[in-house]
Amino acid sequence: MITKIDAAERQLNTAIRLFFENRDHLSSYALAVASREVTDDVIQSRYSELYQRELARVSDPLKVRLSYREELKVLIKPEFYKDFLRLDRKWQNFLKHADRDPDAEIEAFTTKQLALVIIMAIWHYTLLTQRWTAEMAAFLGWFAVAEPRLVNLAPGDVMNEAVDKMRSGIAGDPYGRDTLQNVYTAMRL
Repeated sequence: MITKIDAAERQLNTAIRLFFENRDHLSSYALAVASREVTDDVIQSRYSELYQRELARVSDPLKVRLSYREELKVLIKPEFYKDFLRLDRKWQNFLKHADRDPDAEIEAFTTKQLALVIIMAIWHYTLLTQRWTAEMAAFLGWFAVAEPRLVNLAPGDVMNEAVDKMRSGIAGDPYGRDTLQNVYTAMRL
């Protein structure tokens, strides 16, 4: 039997591998979004239990956020929130539906945009399961190097050593083809 969480994990791990292989970012995006949506639905079904666990962890009800949409409500001005959600779903809807616009075209998204989708899917998954896979850990380490201003690592955080190791292995552009391939190769060992 495959559970919803098993499916979300497999989709997300495959999205991460495709990301680092630097091929088929469209499929990587679709898999990451599918994983994020499945875990969001499971989180909503277990909201009370997860809320209590997160409240015990952060000790402040204003800091408990159980979905990326709740997190975005804090980060995005209320008057722009609906516009953001529309933009956020633009690619997702383009990839899933063709009933109203079978001949539609859409601009390509950037590797950085894909990375943000994957990081939110990882956040959902770890919120739900309290663990991450080797692929997720590699991505988190790479992301902390690629986007240090977006990652808040405290002294003594378990990820610090992995991030330092990742940082020493990245000489150039963290989004460069060679860097992504090197992370993929290391991840496979």
